[in-house]
Amino acid sequence: MSLRGKIALVTGTSRGIGPAIARALAKEGARVLCHARIDADARALADELGGLAIVGDLSSDAGVDAVAEQTLAAASALHVLVHNAAVNPRAHESFDEVDREIFREVVRVNVEAPLFLTQALLGPLRAANGARVILVSSQAGQFAGGMPADGLSYRVSKAALNAVSAVAATALQSDRILVNAMHPGWVRTDMGGPAAPLSPEEGADTAVYLATLPDDGPSGRFFYERRVIDW
Repeated sequence: MSLRGKIALVTGTSRGIGPAIARALAKEGARVLCHARIDADARALADELGGLAIVGDLSSDAGVDAVAEQTLAAASALHVLVHNAAVNPRAHESFDEVDREIFREVVRVNVEAPLFLTQALLGPLRAANGARVILVSSQAGQFAGGMPADGLSYRVSKAALNAVSAVAATALQSDRILVNAMHPGWVRTDMGGPAAPLSPEEGADTAVYLATLPDDGPSGRFFYERRVIDW
């Protein structure tokens, strides 16, 4: 699908691979709605790309509603929706260190926000007559091969996000909306750390690939480096 003249919303564009995804989609010709929790962060990238700032805290219902309302006001048709925003406040937590409030915060941002924001934006997604929804997940939530014994909150959230993507793909098939999850790889970001082998631009590549899939492209799959991987 060509993105020339299309509208794309990317969440979490203040840091990580979010800015790289937004810039790559803009380079493909899309007008990008740049979301961030802080107004100045959203506006800085939106101004750079000639897009529009979308502001809201995705850890709260009110914030998710605010992001949806701003997007609905900006776009009668939404061609690409990239759920990139995520948190991982305790990456190395052991099983006996899991904190209830931290676990709930991670699930709210990493699972509930993508689910309910997609639900709220079904009108413009359906109006696009062939939208693409991309959920930035992680190998940390991959069941294949088993899971290590650390980072339970983040791992559970990404496994649940994969389930959301698979169910949504089936539910929205008749609307011609392709829904896929992706693992960006180990990327040099605040979350990934300076030792990671991939640049943010390399981590963003699969998102651009999924955003430009043809109408008969795959849906309900998990991707890494533009190829399907096991759940």
